[in-house]
Amino acid sequence: MLSVTASTALAAAPTAATTPATKLAATSATLNGDIVPSQNDTTFFFQYGTTTDYGTQTPTQGPVQGNPTKSKSVSADVTGLQPQTTYQYRLVATNSAGTSFGANVAFTTPAAGGAPGKGNTLSIAAAPATIIYGNRAVISGRLSGPNNAGVTVTLQRNFFPFTGGFTDAGSATTDNKGDYSFTVRPTRNVRYRVSAKTSPPVTSTEFAVSVRVKVTLGVSDRTPARRQSVRFSGLVTPAHNGKVAKIQRRTATGTWTTVATATLKPAAVGTSIPRSRYSRRLTIRRTGTYRVRVSPADGDHAVGRSPSRRLVVH
Repeated sequence: MLSVTASTALAAAPTAATTPATKLAATSATLNGDIVPSQNDTTFFFQYGTTTDYGTQTPTQGPVQGNPTKSKSVSADVTGLQPQTTYQYRLVATNSAGTSFGANVAFTTPAAGGAPGKGNTLSIAAAPATIIYGNRAVISGRLSGPNNAGVTVTLQRNFFPFTGGFTDAGSATTDNKGDYSFTVRPTRNVRYRVSAKTSPPVTSTEFAVSVRVKVTLGVSDRTPARRQSVRFSGLVTPAHNGKVAKIQRRTATGTWTTVATATLKPAAVGTSIPRSRYSRRLTIRRTGTYRVRVSPADGDHAVGRSPSRRLVVH
């Protein structure tokens, strides 16, 4: 009985990590991920579709076994895709202790080519496709076709408002499988593409990476008395002065409702990057979880959300 209890205590939900898609073709791709089984046999599948609602999933596979603390690579082939279309996907892993979801990763299928085996095609994907300001994304893909190893691939970018055209942002060399990758840290919404010096040269489709504003949240008291006034404040990077910070509380059903707003104002100079600040006092009547949502609504950045803060009324 004691040994069973100890084993159960060690059991935990698996860890799931979605990794970039490979073998991209006009109508097919291979979806990839890593799983840490965490002491239990783990099954998995991938959800995918043209939005993050997904709508389609691969058959369940597994179980994945092995060292409970080391990751194991998993994959699934999908077909019936549309050429020159961006797809979203994530890995879902389940064992007896629970279910875990990998982060969303996106890829774009290349254009339909000519006869199989003739010429080269160049795929592009991003992981993740949406980042918080200051974070990194990996742009990767594969040069398919003849003589695809050791080829120079050039990354090009076009920042919002997308009127300046594409400019070079670095180069890399394909490995022996034709794969390439770039690590990027865009400061605003951007479109990427890659070109390869094949004969004739090929260029990938465009792939958009969204950059969320970074929102912080601090509270003056996490354990307030009932009806105590608590100050909510934070910073928004980069600056979006005049926009609105929405202070939201999570409902019993898990949705978020706005309970107050604050106008963004210039923050004191402390970094080379202009930032905005907000501040608002709220009377707290009951225990709850709060966050702040900022929507720039001007096209250069995506909606940002702060980490949540739980206030416990005593």
